[in-house]
Amino acid sequence: MTDIIKDKQIKKISASEILDKISASKKMLIISHSAPDGDTLGSAAALAYLAESIGTEVTCAVPDEIPHRLEFTAYTRTVSSKEAEASAKNGEFDLICSVDVASPSQLSSLACLIPYIDFMIDHHSSGEPYTDYLIDSSASAAGEIIFSLYRSAEERGLTGRDARIARGIYTAVVSDTGSFKYSNVTPETHTIAASLVNEINSADDGGATTEELCRSLFGKRTMRDLQAQALAIKNLKVYEDGKIGVVLLSTEDMALAGLESRDLGAAVETPRSLEGVMIALSIKQNRDAPTTFKISSRSNCNADVSAVCARFGGGGHVKAAGCSITADSPDEAVNIAVSAFAEAIPKE
Repeated sequence: MTDIIKDKQIKKISASEILDKISASKKMLIISHSAPDGDTLGSAAALAYLAESIGTEVTCAVPDEIPHRLEFTAYTRTVSSKEAEASAKNGEFDLICSVDVASPSQLSSLACLIPYIDFMIDHHSSGEPYTDYLIDSSASAAGEIIFSLYRSAEERGLTGRDARIARGIYTAVVSDTGSFKYSNVTPETHTIAASLVNEINSADDGGATTEELCRSLFGKRTMRDLQAQALAIKNLKVYEDGKIGVVLLSTEDMALAGLESRDLGAAVETPRSLEGVMIALSIKQNRDAPTTFKISSRSNCNADVSAVCARFGGGGHVKAAGCSITADSPDEAVNIAVSAFAEAIPKE
């Protein structure tokens, strides 16, 4: 992976340069990160509709399956990794970018496309740029950066107001701020949201209102969602005198519960909500590579979980980050994770 990146001349680029690239493109591919969330999917969809309105044909690709509860956020033309890889290597796209992907490891099966990726748009404070980049770590979500592109495109006369773009951005921002309750929320976040609320709810295009979007994101759960939550509660354990909460999800546990990895994307919220927990972790075993475990981490204190994840090739925000580790067994994976994250707990 490092060899692929070091052969690229990587530089910071501006929003204006990105709009120039999109305007000159005829066929574009937008890549989201593995274990997709509302920010990467909503931002990709918003950017896709923005490019489409400029006149570019767009395809989106996601390395993993999209969780059922987030399927409504995906762009209409979203393909599998294999399809995207084949098309990219055949030269079918004249522009390829990633959205909300902080490091090569988050590209998962699409990391092979790094030599072809023209630029990345991201907002994480830690990670590893792998191509030309527009990164704003002050943004609460990648969606905020897409919002700035949207307004810039409008000012340049490249596009007009489009509720589809606004819905994608709003979904991204609402998702990554936990409905505006996380510490990454800024005054600018609320200003952007206010603008989008008016734009979305005044649209007469038959699309969802902001109330309906939020209900889909936070207020609607399938039976599988509830079964996933039940499994997370069942497997919850605490360490370090209750300061670290861990949900371990082995392939055996998931199979017995009739669940798949994509059903358990919100598992980390279970330990995160437990009183006294300072660092919350979900550890999911990879079915196809049993010695690989994907970690989602959240901080309820001043602990920098992104710094810990960076040690394992991952990244993210100070209070929300992810990575993958290698272990011979689920128990060993827990021991490795707890030992690493315990070092980040603030000393009393």
